[in-house]
Amino acid sequence: MKRIVSALILASLAAPLSGCGFQPVYAPVDGKLADGGLVEVATIRGRAGHMLRQALLQELALGVPGLTEPVLVTVNLDDQLARLAFQPDGAASRSSVLATGNYAMTGETVSVTGSVTVETGFLVPDSPFGDIAAQTSASDRAMRSLAKRIADDIRLQFAAK
Repeated sequence: MKRIVSALILASLAAPLSGCGFQPVYAPVDGKLADGGLVEVATIRGRAGHMLRQALLQELALGVPGLTEPVLVTVNLDDQLARLAFQPDGAASRSSVLATGNYAMTGETVSVTGSVTVETGFLVPDSPFGDIAAQTSASDRAMRSLAKRIADDIRLQFAAK
């Protein structure tokens, strides 16, 4: 009985909001902004690709000055793990994630391409699960940095036109 009453109360409170035209501004819906944004980011495969796509959506939600038509951003991601330093027993002690994003932003009259590379280093912990967590964290940091650099590069190319 409590659940039915709670559901009725919640429905009665939510009903006025649906009629007022409320719509979240920054919530991405299927790669597009809810407010009808002009930039769509294509799916990038892999876990790192998903993180890069989400970061790009956040970065490009601010807009691109001078952009007046819908565009599609596609990114080919190449990310690699490199072991840089080793302990005397042969175990890695320092590693890095090297990520390169070759991007293209295309529309009816817009064509912008480029390539951006970032490197994020990390110390390898002694425990095996700690190494996995450190790799994941470094990959996430690299994807956020790569997204910021791609968005900045796109904005600079538009400013030069």
